[in-house]
Amino acid sequence: MKLTNFLILISVVTAFAGRTYSQTKKLNLSIENSTVKDVLGAIEEQSEFYFMYSSKIIDVDRVVSVEIDNKKIDDVLSLLFSGTDVEYTIKDRFIVLATPEVLYDNAFSELQQGSVSGKVTDQAGKPLPGVTVIVKGTTKGTVTDVDGLYTIPEVPDDAVLRFSFVGMKMQEIQVNNQSQINITMEEDAIGLDEVVAIGYGTIKKSDLTGSVTSVKTEDLESVKMQSIDQALAGRAAGVQVTQSSGVPGSAPAVRVRGTTSLQGANEPLYVVDGFPIYAGAGSGNAGTAAGSSNISGIANINPNDIESIEILKDASATAIYGARAANGVILITTKSGTAGNDKISFSANYGFQSVTKKMDVMDAYQYAVLKNEAYTNEGSAPVYSSSELEEIKNNPELGTNWQEEVFQVAPTQEYNISFTGGDRKTNYAITGGYTKQDGIIKSTDFERFSSRINLSRQMNNWLKAGTHISVFRIFSNQQNVDGLGVVNGATQFSPILPVYSGQGYSFLPSSSASEYTLVNDGIIINNPVATMNEVVRQTQRNGILGDMFLEIKITPNLTAKIKGGADISNVKNDTYLASNTNEGQGSNGNGTIRYNLNQNWLNENTISYLNVFGEHSVSAVAGVTYQENIFEYVSGSSQGFTNDILQENNLQGAETYNSPQSGKTRWGLISYLARVNYSYRGKYLASIAGRTDGSSRFGENNKYAFFPSGSLAWRASEEEFIRDLNLFSYLKLRASFGYTGNQEIGLYNSLPTTGTQTYTFGDGSLATGVSPNKIANADLQWEKTAQFDAGIDVAFFDNRLGFTLDYYYKKTTEMLYSEQVPYTTGFTTYLNNIGSMQNQGFELEIRGDILKGELKWNTDFNFSFNRNKVLSLAGVLYKDVGVNQGHLKIDPWSRRIFVGESIGSFFGWQFDGIIQEGETIDQTISQVGPGRRKYKDVSSEDDNPDDGKYTGAPDGVIDNADRQVIGNALPDFIGGMNNNFSYKNFKLSVFLQWSVGNDILNFDKTQLTLPTGGQNVYAAMVNRWTPQNPSNEFPLASTNRQIVFNDYYIEDGSYLKIKNIVFGYTFPKNMVKFVDRLYLYSSLNNFITFTNYTGFDPEVSLHGASNLTMGEDYSTYPQSKTVMFGVQIDF
Repeated sequence: MKLTNFLILISVVTAFAGRTYSQTKKLNLSIENSTVKDVLGAIEEQSEFYFMYSSKIIDVDRVVSVEIDNKKIDDVLSLLFSGTDVEYTIKDRFIVLATPEVLYDNAFSELQQGSVSGKVTDQAGKPLPGVTVIVKGTTKGTVTDVDGLYTIPEVPDDAVLRFSFVGMKMQEIQVNNQSQINITMEEDAIGLDEVVAIGYGTIKKSDLTGSVTSVKTEDLESVKMQSIDQALAGRAAGVQVTQSSGVPGSAPAVRVRGTTSLQGANEPLYVVDGFPIYAGAGSGNAGTAAGSSNISGIANINPNDIESIEILKDASATAIYGARAANGVILITTKSGTAGNDKISFSANYGFQSVTKKMDVMDAYQYAVLKNEAYTNEGSAPVYSSSELEEIKNNPELGTNWQEEVFQVAPTQEYNISFTGGDRKTNYAITGGYTKQDGIIKSTDFERFSSRINLSRQMNNWLKAGTHISVFRIFSNQQNVDGLGVVNGATQFSPILPVYSGQGYSFLPSSSASEYTLVNDGIIINNPVATMNEVVRQTQRNGILGDMFLEIKITPNLTAKIKGGADISNVKNDTYLASNTNEGQGSNGNGTIRYNLNQNWLNENTISYLNVFGEHSVSAVAGVTYQENIFEYVSGSSQGFTNDILQENNLQGAETYNSPQSGKTRWGLISYLARVNYSYRGKYLASIAGRTDGSSRFGENNKYAFFPSGSLAWRASEEEFIRDLNLFSYLKLRASFGYTGNQEIGLYNSLPTTGTQTYTFGDGSLATGVSPNKIANADLQWEKTAQFDAGIDVAFFDNRLGFTLDYYYKKTTEMLYSEQVPYTTGFTTYLNNIGSMQNQGFELEIRGDILKGELKWNTDFNFSFNRNKVLSLAGVLYKDVGVNQGHLKIDPWSRRIFVGESIGSFFGWQFDGIIQEGETIDQTISQVGPGRRKYKDVSSEDDNPDDGKYTGAPDGVIDNADRQVIGNALPDFIGGMNNNFSYKNFKLSVFLQWSVGNDILNFDKTQLTLPTGGQNVYAAMVNRWTPQNPSNEFPLASTNRQIVFNDYYIEDGSYLKIKNIVFGYTFPKNMVKFVDRLYLYSSLNNFITFTNYTGFDPEVSLHGASNLTMGEDYSTYPQSKTVMFGVQIDF
């Protein structure tokens, strides 16, 4: 009876194996002296067939030679097994090989389980390629092809098929003797079954025990940025991104869960396809021309190539990166192909940028009146006569609107093409991209050419090989736009002067010409058009980032991986200061060329283990890595050119050659790492990780350090008593603790170094020698950060609404800082581990699938609250820090770090209005008299002037003791919200970003509210103090220039930005049959900002990623608003 049933089964199989595509496929083979096994493999490579056989039954080691030309599979198999007793049967793509005895034996019936086929579609009925279909509890499975079709052979009748796809709800279907199973997959708003990248591996989001945030790259497709770090602003809780400057391609400052170091780096570690790189605004070897803004290192990566972004925040997630993880880790995975889904994609966009706002400054006549008043108030003769004033007033040709001369409506464009796909053994992604962004300041731009190849190949059942290779070329033209640069000149250069004078540009012909300089101060304000047109600051960066790897499957549960790679870039910086500009006139032209070569080499060797036994699941990874960086540079400069025609390309044509400069640095890091993840019954989760790092950067006594972490999680929603509540779709509680480090302290700081020194003898002769310039510190060690995190992940309403709430506490010890030492030592500072600091806060993320059906609405919301506190500073109450802005005559110690307070504090006086006539005041810090500024008296004789706290009655004298904390650059909270709406084929996306409570030191305000007549000022200064107009805000016009650092220059930098609006339309398939997808869109970027800040943009940081001077703005290159139109086409 069993034999009869088996024969019936074979008959059915044979009947279904009619003239399908597979059996009519023509094959070509030319193989000599190879085994049958190799021939079968070649057939699988060339076709869609899969062979099933037992090597105990079939002699697959038999050596044969086959020469086949355009033959069908039946002919090939007949030839291959001619003269043997092997028979075969074909069903769809599967071929069973056996002998007749076995085919007709009852035991073979156990192998003849039915195959299951079907089609997977989305809710719109469109096929879904790349869906993973596996037999639950086994490793047997496949992925759907381009038409959403799949077939799995030998599926037991009682088996369960599991269907999973990123962004879709995982489904499990009982087979129950079915041979065809079609399913429709639904979107998962929470994405609990998404696989996310973690250090040296991946994990399902539902199995995470640490704090990891994924940024949806599909939300960034229409947000065109030059680097992906710019696009992260407002997208993830706990991540603060400040666009330091609007310079095309400039690096933002990125902070993950606050600032952890005073002098060390605070930027996160970026890991691209497993390769750690240094990319932020503080990266040391970015390579930019002198005076330019730092180009982001991550700008080497085309954002269009990125598949996924994960931000690792707590110690459980980051400890596996050890000494470089104290500031968080950002994992970037680039695109790879999908089996059965060959696709060509093309995208293009073109847009226009403009400055978000302009400063309202005085026109020529208002400025001339102010200048006369400033002179006469100090007893000098007026500069302009009545007739000259009248001519200026009535002749608009005499005035220049410098902002109109400098700012422009600038084009921006981007084009990308990609080829992706693969089969069950090979995946590939080949991309190319071109980006060109002209700056809103003329003569500035950013241009990138990029190409990438990602390839992986399953060589056989135990070996996989692959590579990621990207090459790029970046051109950037910049200017000295910040500080005393183009923007400063555009707002403050004399509005009376023309762009050009009789001898060229209007600029300072001599140091005594008061028209171009502040009286009694000698400050030079550049003609911005001359600087813009005649000063060259150009950077060209060429490079390659690549790796190759081998994965060796030692056993079904154990895999080894060997990886080697390099990140190599060559940077050429050109600088030329023309002789007809303020910057170059003193040297009659000044040119510099510098070449940088940066090499970053990586070797990683890891072994991973994965096993499921009963209700237990264990995954582990361990390995050793080595990374080495070599940086070299050479530069030459000269000055005194006969003309400016050849600029820096003719250094030998100058009168004076400066000594050539060169240098080389090197550092290395060797590491040992391990992590174990454990799951019991899918609801009790644990993870432990550790890394030992040895760095060449630290003292001889502290080269190595160990960074451990541990975490626990409970998927409470898997408990029966929680399910019975019918309240939660998902509920997980987790906690973690661990240590991470920070090695970014510069190079050779633990070693005694020497430098050249010139010594003058008694007879005036000079001698050059070598002397020590740094004190050794053999005990110099890592900054170490301990972090505790407790979180909850919750979802409701069948996962349509979910939120994640985290509390964290971070404490950094052994904090590095340069201490001052007595001059008798022969040195000024000594780098030492002297302090500690903490950060603690809350993070909230809310995700919702609010509306479904034809009208869809989903939202993502995040909110972050962080509090920073300095805990110790080597036994002192405070440290003075700051940057002297030179001509502003501001005390360089305008910032003070207090123990017990947060960093980012501004330290100065409180503005108390304007001194009125008849008012007497004892003020020693500035000139006193009607129309002058006055400041609050807050200190008493009993107060300690060093702690910034005042409790007694004011002493009646306004002096240095009255300084106090007058603001802080750190925000109270930050956040973002993204809303996606779709109706049929229309799509609308609106993204908001905000920051609340951060203060900004507006250095421009110190000049634009200073009515000396030496530079232009706000138009509102027409309401300055006079006896007839006793203003209590603006002082009288005076050539006596005094700036006292006070809170009038500190402004609330809070803002709400409508950062991005995208409206798009996807054409129906019946309208565009020649393509798979045609999507048109338009977008508005950085279009509306709600803020009380009077500068160009509240999202600003003059000193980039500086920890000690954050939140300062001084004529910083403004950000732009952009209107863009784009198209995306898939073939």
